[in-house]
Amino acid sequence: MKKNKEIILIVDDSKETLELIKRNLTSKSYNVFTASSVDSAINILESSKIDLVITDLKMPGINGLDLVRHVRENYKEIEIMMITGYPTVDTAVKAVKLGAEEYLTKPFTDDELFTIVEKVLAKQKMKTSKKKETKKVIALTHEIIGESKVINDVLKNIKKATTTIATVLITGESGTGKELVARAIHYNSSRASFRFVPVNCGGIPEGLL
Repeated sequence: MKKNKEIILIVDDSKETLELIKRNLTSKSYNVFTASSVDSAINILESSKIDLVITDLKMPGINGLDLVRHVRENYKEIEIMMITGYPTVDTAVKAVKLGAEEYLTKPFTDDELFTIVEKVLAKQKMKTSKKKETKKVIALTHEIIGESKVINDVLKNIKKATTTIATVLITGESGTGKELVARAIHYNSSRASFRFVPVNCGGIPEGLL
């Protein structure tokens, strides 16, 4: 397999179509799997990491729409393209509703194929990038929810506090989330691998404290 290139699964009951699309995509350095039935495609999906599924609509037994549904329900990160020689508005709408990103009608040119494949994979990269950014934000906020200027100022201060070894004093009324802020600082600092131990000083008798 070629390194650093997306992996595409082509599903079509026509050997000629499989070979044609495979040859074209391989020429662009994509890694390509082929399957002549939905059952074979599902086996490949279970054993291999796939970035994009290109499936025919009409196939003997289980059809392409069923495969689109299966992929969307079980592999949300995989993008889907549908190709068909029997285009109708109804099937196009169904395919999109079930989760297909693009719908390509046979016969199509090499340029049409490449353009749509690149478009779909670019969209996937954008989604992946957004997910990574969201995870970074969640890691920093540690369940602190809000988009106001005040909350954003708090998050900026949390970020500053994670870089210091100094003792941090967090003040605020009861129930405003002081412990959440403390957790966010702890789990984004160099001490994140150690336990976070909250102590409820208000519950300890004054003499004992």
